[in-house]
Amino acid sequence: MKIKNFHRWDVTPKEAIEIQRKLRKRISFSSSPEKIHLVAGMDAAFSKKGNLIHGAVSIFSFPDMELIEERTATLLLKFSYIPGLLSFREGPVLLECFGKIKSSPDVILFDGQGLMHPRRMGIAAHLGILLDKPTVGCAKSYLYGEFRLPANSKGAFEYVRDKNKEIIGACLRTRTDVKPVFVSIGNKISLSKAIDIILQCVTRYRIPEPLRYAHRLAEKVK
Repeated sequence: MKIKNFHRWDVTPKEAIEIQRKLRKRISFSSSPEKIHLVAGMDAAFSKKGNLIHGAVSIFSFPDMELIEERTATLLLKFSYIPGLLSFREGPVLLECFGKIKSSPDVILFDGQGLMHPRRMGIAAHLGILLDKPTVGCAKSYLYGEFRLPANSKGAFEYVRDKNKEIIGACLRTRTDVKPVFVSIGNKISLSKAIDIILQCVTRYRIPEPLRYAHRLAEKVK
């Protein structure tokens, strides 16, 4: 897959924040995939010694959720953990994975945020711009915004809003009697479409199957 090179990765936290602010202008809200055949999931794991990061991508057919392709990569970890700057920690190894795949996914899911981020530039938005693909953030935990918990039934959701009351994502219940996930758009997709895709990618578990598989694969490589 072709990857756009808009910036360097060897930057300071201050430089990273400035890159996020500049990239925000490149997010596309104008399109959403009409036909979806392949959905990718991305995740990363860290070695116990803390000096290596292992990335994984899994690609599944949609909506039947059959595994089509998987790739992994391992790099030296060069960016410390700083809330709001996850893409600078995980981005290089995830892009390395994408450089190996033969399939071209129609939508990419990330274990992280999209617009539901203080600068609206979570990992799904950041890498969505660099990959020029429809991307969705599906996080297991909350980062930013205000919301109410949804009803305790599969498909129930409540919008997450910023301090100006603008919708930036959704708190979504993917299964009855489980904790919700936090869904936000990354690039080239609507929130309603993102929610629909997440729900269709959920099988027996709380987490969408492409993300769940990618997480297990990254842990296995670690």
